[in-house]
Amino acid sequence: MATVEVPDPVRTPVRTSLLWLEAVLAVGAYGGATGLVVAGPEMLGDAVVADLPFASPVFAGIALGIVNGLVPTVVFLAELSRARWAAVGHVLVGAGLVSWIVVQVAFLGWPPHWLQIAYFVYGWVIVGLAVSARGRHARHAGRVRGEQPGA
Repeated sequence: MATVEVPDPVRTPVRTSLLWLEAVLAVGAYGGATGLVVAGPEMLGDAVVADLPFASPVFAGIALGIVNGLVPTVVFLAELSRARWAAVGHVLVGAGLVSWIVVQVAFLGWPPHWLQIAYFVYGWVIVGLAVSARGRHARHAGRVRGEQPGA
């Protein structure tokens, strides 16, 4: 059976959306992390600081910067360089954001703030788009190898 070579797909609208969502997430996380480290008690108030892990806005800021800033930045760069693992990275970014919000609400208490709800949904949107992009990538890879659809 002849193998049909299919060129690398152009960046799809789904992958472009993931890039934008991750860029906005990272910029916001870096801003929030800086605010927590530089002006945590003044920004949050003593009651909220007491509910943070180790009662430390510095720890919370560093964690925020890593989980929702650094990780999305690395995945963003991986997608730009077309790294094979970027598709999995997008899923991890979305799952990381969803997990961050769940843990945040557990520490700070119920009911969640509207921003927590928005970021929770934001994380699931990233997961959904990432899973969609992975499925499209897998179908494309099968065509490159010459596999028949449904085989």
